[in-house]
Amino acid sequence: MMMRYVVLATVLGVLPAGAQANPPVCIATYRINHTDVPDDTAILITMNDRSVYRAKVQGGCVGLSSDTRGYTWEPNPGTNEICANLFTIRLNTSHAICMMGDIEMIKPPKR
Repeated sequence: MMMRYVVLATVLGVLPAGAQANPPVCIATYRINHTDVPDDTAILITMNDRSVYRAKVQGGCVGLSSDTRGYTWEPNPGTNEICANLFTIRLNTSHAICMMGDIEMIKPPKR
């Protein structure tokens, strides 16, 4: 009987807190030193502590690397944070909206 509940909970996505996936990576925008856009698939975010994160674009964002007026963050409402898979950017020239995906640290902070 217990196995039936575990299977049902798994199917419905209702698992005990310890069994759920890790929360998304979030970055406080006021900690960002600068960003670089190597191509239309990612934004490199350098933090004040010199750590670097890669924010991937879901499905690419045509014009991201060539937009002469850059982009604007659309952080989570009510916060100053951008979180993996939960925020968008808006290109300032074309006004295209792009959904951001995973955020991963690619360089740890300098000590």
